[in-house]
Amino acid sequence: MMINAEYISLRYTLLTLLVFLGLTACAPKTVIRSAPAQQPALPGYKAQDPAKALEKYKKHMGVAQSADTARNEAWNKSVTNSIQIGEFDLAETALQQWQAENSAATSSWSWNQANARLIQARQGQSAYTAQLAGLVSRTDLDWTTREAAGLELAEHYWERNQYGQAFETLGLLYGAAPDKGTQSALETLALAKADSLSVETLDSILHSFPGADPTIYPWSMLVWSGNTQRLHADMSLWPSIYPGLAEIVAAGKLANQDFFATSLRNMEQGLGATPSANVAVLVPLSGPYAQVGWKIAQGADCAWRERRVQSGGAGVKVINTEAPTMFEDIKALPPGTIVGGPLRKEVWERIRQANLHHAVRFLTFLPAVEEEGLYAWRFFSSPNDQARAVLRAAESLDVSSYAVVYPQDRFGTAMSQVFQDQAALSGKKISTTRSYDINAPQTWTKTVAEVLRTAMGNKEAMNPEPDFQAVFLPDSLSSAQQLVPLFFYYEETRLIFLGPQVWSQNVADAHVEAQYFDLALFPGTWDQESGSQATQKLQQLMTESGGTADAWAALGYDFVRLATMLGGDAGQSSEAFNQALTLAGTHLAWSMAPIHWEAGKATQNMFIFRPTEQGMTLADLEQMRQTREARQQRREQRRQQLQPSKQ
Repeated sequence: MMINAEYISLRYTLLTLLVFLGLTACAPKTVIRSAPAQQPALPGYKAQDPAKALEKYKKHMGVAQSADTARNEAWNKSVTNSIQIGEFDLAETALQQWQAENSAATSSWSWNQANARLIQARQGQSAYTAQLAGLVSRTDLDWTTREAAGLELAEHYWERNQYGQAFETLGLLYGAAPDKGTQSALETLALAKADSLSVETLDSILHSFPGADPTIYPWSMLVWSGNTQRLHADMSLWPSIYPGLAEIVAAGKLANQDFFATSLRNMEQGLGATPSANVAVLVPLSGPYAQVGWKIAQGADCAWRERRVQSGGAGVKVINTEAPTMFEDIKALPPGTIVGGPLRKEVWERIRQANLHHAVRFLTFLPAVEEEGLYAWRFFSSPNDQARAVLRAAESLDVSSYAVVYPQDRFGTAMSQVFQDQAALSGKKISTTRSYDINAPQTWTKTVAEVLRTAMGNKEAMNPEPDFQAVFLPDSLSSAQQLVPLFFYYEETRLIFLGPQVWSQNVADAHVEAQYFDLALFPGTWDQESGSQATQKLQQLMTESGGTADAWAALGYDFVRLATMLGGDAGQSSEAFNQALTLAGTHLAWSMAPIHWEAGKATQNMFIFRPTEQGMTLADLEQMRQTREARQQRREQRRQQLQPSKQ
């Protein structure tokens, strides 16, 4: 094999430099004191020619003593140039010799930066970013090293237009910061970064981090920047922009609190006070749905009590949909009132027929409404949201093809079609669809055998490889508990099973068998284990009032908090209200799965859960991936065992 002569010369230069660096570490140490001014960069820094740079390092090290602080930079650049020409072993040798010369080197940013870049070259970007994030979290290192690692990681993401990850890194750094002064500088940095991006980009970042609390750093900087940019472009947006800014100031979570509070006061003085919204909740407080209605009302009351402490304001009007005075109560509401509810479709139809949905704004607790974004709105998830959620989760598990096995009833047929429609929109393949008689469980074994294209009762041969990796089962969890084991009966253990939100009902009492459901997923809107401040605050307020937080309480809590951010302009057009909804949805710190609005149409970014013996838990997709891979290996072993031995 031919080897380039220039490459041989360059490699020799590197080896010579490493030996020289190691030897001069043992030379007599003469301390040369210099002024504290910034030291000039070493020869060859950012050089395009690594060979020439290394030659200059060698000359520099001939006169630099081991006590010279520039020596660390020489080590750093020798590692960097070794990496640049692909000599990773030489780079590692330099790191080791550097550490031998100076035992404290491994605590310095210079050494850790060089080490991180070697990891990047050898193991790739993921290992590099994990290494830098790990440095930020290491409390045994001084802050200078941790801060430099965090800033390099943030810049790494920024240069690749991964802005959300860059801000997330600044948030990690902010949480580890030793004092308010450091946090203040990080706030200034994040705000400047946010100001360099467009409003559309900032909104996109916030939407891609659904668990981000827009009242705390770094996300509060994105909200502040986006709102002030909008305001500069159109001062008439002030009523819908003010609540998002006020939320940040009221939260009091920033080191530069005085700056943001003063800025908001100046805007208030220049643009005037904003009208507060009148808020009402329309739920059943008697009859068969009273338990749900009272939970929503309790959550709404928690939000009102919280807001009263922060900024005062009128109370929340609660209207009983089962009361004979419901129509009169709605008519008595001030124009422009924001109404949450109703909960039932038949009640909504009565309201529409009475033409009561024009004077006030209804954010219904329904999965679908007519004229959405014009005369009615939703504050609730839809079947499309459920399908999108499980499809996204399955896609992250490398699922590209699906089977749909559904009951021959109204719910199963409708959800089956919704799933197929959403799969088509996202470019996913539906390989197989089969229905079954919900009232004839004795026929389900045959249905599963047909789906798997295998002969019933044949245990001597493996079923053919399925042309799908996941199965959507739009039925109750109790039915799924009968269906899923049938796939295992035919030794198909690798499939991902996807269910609808209805699986969350009574899951704690279902006694789910882990072996059958450790690769099962379903969507939901409430995570009681969430560490978000809004979730924890709701749980605290509900406990104080003698209740327990759940999805219905979160619905009432988040509705009131969002409604108070919409302003009280009774003459506001539907288009302006839609824009206010979009802003409020982005700026609210949600206790439940966040809802976003586009042109007045709602989409909820639902959580993904896994059914367990204890109930439901957020799905660990990486753990599921590993479980599936292990089962794939066992499948291969089984296949080899069944193959006839070769003579």
